[in-house]
Amino acid sequence: MQNMHLHSLDDRSGILNLTAAGLAELPPKIGNLTWLSGLLLGENQLTALLPEIGNLRNLRRLGLGRNQLTELPPEIGNLTNLYRLVLGENQLTSLPPEIGDLTNLKELHLNDNPLTVLPPEIGNLTSLDWLGLYGNKLTDLPPEIGYLTNLKELHLYDNQLAALPPEIGNLTDLDWLGLYGNQLTELPPEIGDLTNLTGLYLSNNRLTALPPEIGNLTNLIGMELNNNQLTTLPPEIGNLTNLRSLVLNGNRLTEMPPEIGNLTNL
Repeated sequence: MQNMHLHSLDDRSGILNLTAAGLAELPPKIGNLTWLSGLLLGENQLTALLPEIGNLRNLRRLGLGRNQLTELPPEIGNLTNLYRLVLGENQLTSLPPEIGDLTNLKELHLNDNPLTVLPPEIGNLTSLDWLGLYGNKLTDLPPEIGYLTNLKELHLYDNQLAALPPEIGNLTDLDWLGLYGNQLTELPPEIGDLTNLTGLYLSNNRLTALPPEIGNLTNLIGMELNNNQLTTLPPEIGNLTNLRSLVLNGNRLTEMPPEIGNLTNL
């Protein structure tokens, strides 16, 4: 622990910064630092977290990105004051149900792991406004994703999603939705309920058509649909009069609906 203090311990802010410190493990005494509000452990070689991490109940920020973690201990659920949790670029294949106890989280980074499934408890994180799940191996989303009604940004690109649950339409505060690089063949009609979206990114999927409800997204500024299998566009596309960028290359479109002429901001 003495060596840890030699790195960066800010007594005023309660943050211990051990980023890129060459750590392969943490000592059990890490659990004695119960006054910490921030613990930054990114860019190390950690393969596991000790149960003692759960003693740090005052933590508000926990950074564990770019390690080699394969699992999280159930005690992670004790950190109920966390508002930012960074777990990107690890080797996590699953999340413990206790992740759902972190009900004050506003920002959760889970990108670039080999996650194949999300626990239903993810739906308990109703304070989230930013969720990064890109670069995983997710094949579907639990319906509980629809409880995250405060989300502003949802990053789901570069997964293996074949479909979206209808509950995606509950996320009516979403401003940005990234779904490119998946295996989507269609969109649920409920996509049209996301009327606050300004950015919708669907390139490099297998979409053959768009639902007419896409025309409800009248706040869209940018939409990318390149490299799909679209043969036509619905006339409702003409409702998206705020669009400034519409990317359609790499499809099978043989004609455009006349309503495309309404998009005078392109």
